[in-house]
Amino acid sequence: MEFVKRHRMIHGCDNMKELIEKKVLSRNWSFNEISDLRNTISLICNDIYSEMSLIEKFKIIDELRIKEDYVGKYFSDVMKEMVYASLQIQIADTIKSLLNTATVNFGGNKNEVSENGLGGESNQERSADEKKENGK
Repeated sequence: MEFVKRHRMIHGCDNMKELIEKKVLSRNWSFNEISDLRNTISLICNDIYSEMSLIEKFKIIDELRIKEDYVGKYFSDVMKEMVYASLQIQIADTIKSLLNTATVNFGGNKNEVSENGLGGESNQERSADEKKENGK
């Protein structure tokens, strides 16, 4: 357990999780954005990657093994691909844990269903059977 704590401190895993949480929580997401997780993860990944220093990127992939697929490729391309893959996993895990505790609020947005439309009390101004009352 102590090794895991030291590893996280050295490689910034806890800091990265906090950064991802800040990125996710700093914005009001629409349902469409959250439901399109692949695109959302990609957007957050691009944002974080562009803000990272070279040393931070290297710390993320420092202990990863190089796959045979990378032989003959440029180091910068391999590094970017590996950092992206690692970030995407961390972002997906963080979003999943945040969604597990999320609540949905249907109030406040004019485009969403009103409280009267959710099967509550009927609207007093209009009856549910207007056609019969008007003789049509």
